[in-house]
Amino acid sequence: MSAKKILIITYYWPPFGGSGVQRWLKFVKYLPEFGWRPIVFTPENPVFSTKDESLLDDIPSEVDVIKLPIWEPAEFFNKASTAVGRKKIKQVTW
Repeated sequence: MSAKKILIITYYWPPFGGSGVQRWLKFVKYLPEFGWRPIVFTPENPVFSTKDESLLDDIPSEVDVIKLPIWEPAEFFNKASTAVGRKKIKQVTW
């Protein structure tokens, strides 16, 4: 019987670190044991400060990881604030 596929969409994925990354990585790591084949969709260019390259070793070989570039709203506001006399935007409400 072939494994069922499951799509995991997450912003948090190695090589970045932190609790959000650990949560998804460990979840995905054990899915194949229960008959699931995970496919992870994650950004190629997230704005994330913590890196932990060692977490890449925990990704099982049977996991497909799809990375695509995304548009980051925070990047836009940082560039816009720099362009306007280097003023910082203190609060942005959506």
